[in-house]
Amino acid sequence: MVQSEVIFLGQLRHTNLVKLIGYCCEDENRLLVYEYMAKGSLENHLFKKFPPVLSWSTRLNIAVGAAKGLAFLHDAEKPVIYRDFKASNILLDPDYKAKLSDFGLAKDGPEGDETHVSTRVMGTHGYAAPEYILTGHLTAKSDVYSFGVVLLEILTGRRAVDKTRPSREHHLVQHMRSWLKDPEKLGKIMDPALEGKYATMAAHKAALVAYQCLSGSPKSRPDMSKVVENLELLLNLVDDVPGEPVMHVASQDDTRKEKTTRRNGERESNNGGHRNKAMPPKKTVRGRGNQSEELWEWSTPGEGKI
Repeated sequence: MVQSEVIFLGQLRHTNLVKLIGYCCEDENRLLVYEYMAKGSLENHLFKKFPPVLSWSTRLNIAVGAAKGLAFLHDAEKPVIYRDFKASNILLDPDYKAKLSDFGLAKDGPEGDETHVSTRVMGTHGYAAPEYILTGHLTAKSDVYSFGVVLLEILTGRRAVDKTRPSREHHLVQHMRSWLKDPEKLGKIMDPALEGKYATMAAHKAALVAYQCLSGSPKSRPDMSKVVENLELLLNLVDDVPGEPVMHVASQDDTRKEKTTRRNGERESNNGGHRNKAMPPKKTVRGRGNQSEELWEWSTPGEGKI
């Protein structure tokens, strides 16, 4: 994994990727030296409540910066799939500018006529795209799903997986995705730590971006370049005027179509589950300096080699 980081960060340069200063390999010891990121990780600020509480504008700027980092990787001459996009891998400089770190699981993306990369399924529980877990087929849209999870964490202040909450709330996406397109549910979605200090119109539209990124169909997810475009439009959006409509609400026809698609998808999943069902994930612990983190590996039928 260290070798992968050296290769990718040694070749890639972007304002929203951490700079690799150097590395050292001595016997079994491996050391990477990044640029110093004074504000630590997004995870620490969202969940460990490092003071001060991240403001709405800061959260939105972090989301835009992280999205730009992913878009750069996907649109590079030789595309890269990040594969482990999560709050702990988004580091913040003194001005809270977001930069992606930890390229240990990154993979070269498909080229030419290829539609995906077949690989052993690895990642962090709660962030991996469902189709990747089931098939081992990795695409840029797998990263888009993971971005949607992190954007939902930014909005809610909740972890992707939190077993300390009631059972129906253990998995953030399952619990809240359907709420994201409903303006009336915004108050239940937004992080209470914000104390209502956010632009309502912008929050609605950001929630809708998260909803699209978290689509169960990879083809329905936007490209990261489109995500950047949509989020940047929100940076200067002032709070909505009372009584002003804040977002497009799906028509009844759209809603019926979505429900039909979901039911059909559930039937297909039930009918084919015995063929495509992924085995329970296996947890591994990876050490990074004086810290450790949990990674999960899923076994899938006919999986390719990494």
